[in-house]
Amino acid sequence: MTTRRALLTAASLALLTGCGRNTVLEPLGEPDGRAAPTCRTPGDLVAFDAVATGTLLYDETGAPTTMQSDPAFLARLEAWAADWAELSGLGAIRTVTSFGAYVDKCGSYHQVGRAFDISAIAHDRGEVSLRFDRWGPGSSTQLRDYWRLAASLHLHFSYTLAYPYDAAHHNHIHVDNAVSGDGLSTFNRRSGTQVQLVQYACRHVFGHDVEPTGDYDDQTRDAVRRVQSMADLTSPLATPEGWRGFLRAVARG
Repeated sequence: MTTRRALLTAASLALLTGCGRNTVLEPLGEPDGRAAPTCRTPGDLVAFDAVATGTLLYDETGAPTTMQSDPAFLARLEAWAADWAELSGLGAIRTVTSFGAYVDKCGSYHQVGRAFDISAIAHDRGEVSLRFDRWGPGSSTQLRDYWRLAASLHLHFSYTLAYPYDAAHHNHIHVDNAVSGDGLSTFNRRSGTQVQLVQYACRHVFGHDVEPTGDYDDQTRDAVRRVQSMADLTSPLATPEGWRGFLRAVARG
């Protein structure tokens, strides 16, 4: 039997060397009632009970739990956690609370173990709740922390769904690697979720008066330029360097 350590080590090495699978499955989409949702069979999955230094908790019980994941996806999740721990300034991660990873449900990347729903994260020096359903519309501090954490997730996962997406995501942020595969994300101005992140981050993290339209419009460009100037970023948002620099600036706050 292949162990979690062996699978995770191999996946981590692939991330570090740039020789990961970099496979992007055809988007599964959401069932619309007119056709059967696409079903997939997962590859080898690995069990995990922690994300980096954080014990994994199940949101509905608050108790430690074990979930399953695609090993390369888990390696990316752990890379995100290490990145966020450094960028956040909150210290080591103690717990990560989730609604699930692998779930045998057609029409979702959860079915192939390449998705994760996160609802809270606790550190040595603070915690961030993603339960907008409990604290919304939220204080300035709650919204600032929420979008800082969301930006760090966007850095590692192009497909990141936060509370503005729909009511189903008011109690967690969903991430999967349907678009970005095993690498870091890049910016697509036609991506509504990425544009949402830019607008809400400019508004709640940096205090710019940006209306969340979902379109990469003139007001959004102006706000981005101000953030770039403040953070001493010189690469355009459309480049990998510019996008990732912007997200790291947001995550740092």
